[in-house]
This record gives sequence, structure tokens and C-alpha cells, in this order.
Amino acid sequence: MKSFCAFTLLGLSALLGGCGDSQPAASGGGKTEVLRGIIASASDCTSFGPEAVKACSEAIERAVTRHESVSTTYNNIEACETAVGESKCERAVSGKYRQRLAAFLVALGTTPRAEPLYPAKNGAVGFQSADRSTYLASDRSITFSRLALSVAESEATPSKTGRRS
Repeated sequence: MKSFCAFTLLGLSALLGGCGDSQPAASGGGKTEVLRGIIASASDCTSFGPEAVKACSEAIERAVTRHESVSTTYNNIEACETAVGESKCERAVSGKYRQRLAAFLVALGTTPRAEPLYPAKNGAVGFQSADRSTYLASDRSITFSRLALSVAESEATPSKTGRRS
């Protein structure tokens, strides 16, 4: 059983190749591996392995709630698109408009978390967080799920689509 668990962990590490980093554990001062990646939906949680699906899904639910509560809203679609870009807005339940959520940066460790991500500015293939941190598909230090990469490419301007320099 130990070798099966080790093999599974090794497989997960290979799947997310290079996107994990180590952070201090919440207690004891040891290190806990954190699996990180960018995904576009809760169904992408399977990329972290079957045992991580529940924690990943719950982290995404919290990220959606955060997005809904802290996103800047605009009175009309024109104001929203002027601020965040054409075709990058959605209508909120309130009737106002806000930037459309596009993906999630998920980190699974001691405390699973997900951060809402939005299409990158300037036609780049990638995403940005609410604090303007940018995650580009060309950055090999973080793994994009296939769906997240597809979303990032479709959100990029035609001149940038497919270019990952």
C-alpha cells in the first residue's frame, strides 16, 4: 500500500510537473508539498488526482463567492468593457456588470485555496488575478489544464493566440 501511495504521489507530481512548491506547514515547521495549477472549472479538479477533487471543488466555491462579493461593478456594459476590455464582462445578479471570471489558480496543501482569475490584459495568453498578478501560458513554472489553456487562448487577441514565447 505504501508503494501505491508513493506511486500515486509521484504520478501527481509528474502531472503537475514543476507547478508545486514547498511551503512551511501550519504546525511543526516541516514542509508540506503544495500542488498548484490553473484550471477553468471544477471538473478540472481531477487534474490534481481523485483524492483532491473535494478540497479543490470547495476551494473553487470560496473563490466564486469572493469574486461575487468583491468584484467592481459597473452600471452598464459599456462602462465595464471600457474598464476591463471588450467581451470580458458579465451581468451580475444585481443587474450591474462586472469582469467575467475566467479561471482559478488552485493551491492544494494544508489549507486548499483557489483564487479567481480574469483574462490577461493586452491580449496575452494567460490570466490575471484581482491584484493584477499575471499568469502567462508561456511561464513553465505553473501548469495550465487543457481547458484553462484553451480559455486563455480564446480570450487573447488574434495576433497573440498560440504564441507562447
